[in-house]
Amino acid sequence: MDNKLKALKQQATEASLGMERDEAAQFFSELADWAYAQYEAMSIDDYCEMQDYENDNQ
Repeated sequence: MDNKLKALKQQATEASLGMERDEAAQFFSELADWAYAQYEAMSIDDYCEMQDYENDNQ
């Protein structure tokens, strides 16, 4: 994983090299938003118990 993360960081840095400061800031802001959304998606418990509303009052 460390090599993949290092490669991704390098790609993001290289992608931002030709950008103006404000454009690079927006780029990294959007990248951070995307990364956080990915983190949240991976944090969701795939085995969440479904609420059974029909039998809840028994």
